[in-house]
Amino acid sequence: MKPVGTHIVAEFHQCRKEVLNDRQALESILTRGIQECGLTFVNITSHCYDPVGITVIAVISESHVAVHTYPEARHASIDVFTCSPHKAITANLLEYLKEAMGPVTTRVAEISRGNPLEIAQTDWILNIADAMGYDVRYHVREVIYSKLSPYQQIDIIDNENFGRMLFLNQDLQIAEGDAHLYNESLVAPLADGSSRLGHVAVLGGGDGGTLRELLKYGPEKVTLVDIDAEVVQASKTHLPMICGTAFDDPRVTVVHEDVYRYLDGETRYDAIVYDLTMNPEAFIAMDREDYLEALFLKIKRALVPGGPITLQCCSAYDEKTLRFTRDILGRCFKNAELTKKTIPSFLSPWMFARAHNT
Repeated sequence: MKPVGTHIVAEFHQCRKEVLNDRQALESILTRGIQECGLTFVNITSHCYDPVGITVIAVISESHVAVHTYPEARHASIDVFTCSPHKAITANLLEYLKEAMGPVTTRVAEISRGNPLEIAQTDWILNIADAMGYDVRYHVREVIYSKLSPYQQIDIIDNENFGRMLFLNQDLQIAEGDAHLYNESLVAPLADGSSRLGHVAVLGGGDGGTLRELLKYGPEKVTLVDIDAEVVQASKTHLPMICGTAFDDPRVTVVHEDVYRYLDGETRYDAIVYDLTMNPEAFIAMDREDYLEALFLKIKRALVPGGPITLQCCSAYDEKTLRFTRDILGRCFKNAELTKKTIPSFLSPWMFARAHNT
């Protein structure tokens, strides 16, 4: 069968957020765009999700146009399918949508419909790095573990240079080859010039590497809070070079709960290690900066006066996240310092920070 249509699939990243949860605005954008680009509008329908997000679908004589938004991540997924032989019309509509929604970056795939479609397994895993303006591919010598948990896609692969590597939603977390560099960068500032550590909280860190490094400094007690039990179990089973026997240490308590809710408890900690992402959009239903602002205020309340906090921040190339991190640390804590480290598997200089509670 010969192709009978062109299917454009696009991802818009970092759109203007005021548009993404405005049903009327999105319907108007699609309607005007279809008409101005020479396609034939038939009708339009939409649905608003709770708490945020909208799907808008327009039927056109040539087929359909659809937009699904993720306001909390400032993201929109675009679907344009036409049987028009004039590809310029489809391209013009996509440009119209870009202009109206203002994405910082886009990804576009074009598919000729009518031919058989084949999805092949590949031996590469793609780590998307929109904030830095590039993507990274890691060769998969062997898939060690792959599972969709209730919270995220978990992948552990083996790579020629970096050994076993843990990815969550295709975002690299840790690699055997240089895990010690990451964990030392995150943990060592806690003990710098301080006395024996008391009760320490590790927020995130389900791979156990940070926990293993922390135990070397002799804390009296450690509570690790990671929402995904399957990450912890997969790490115990498949990443022993990273976590060792840290999870079995009698000083350690592992709690599988959302950190945002957990920190509402009454426990106060002598030190806190933040081993969570600064890009939590996949887990939240609110603006990233509002969420992190509230989360770090909760961390501040959970930390004893004068207690240290250390955190991994982001790539040194992610200037927006760095500015926000400096700002929030400066407002919530004192003596904030950011340090650049080289973690070879990240293929980017990485930023770590430390500060003390007021």
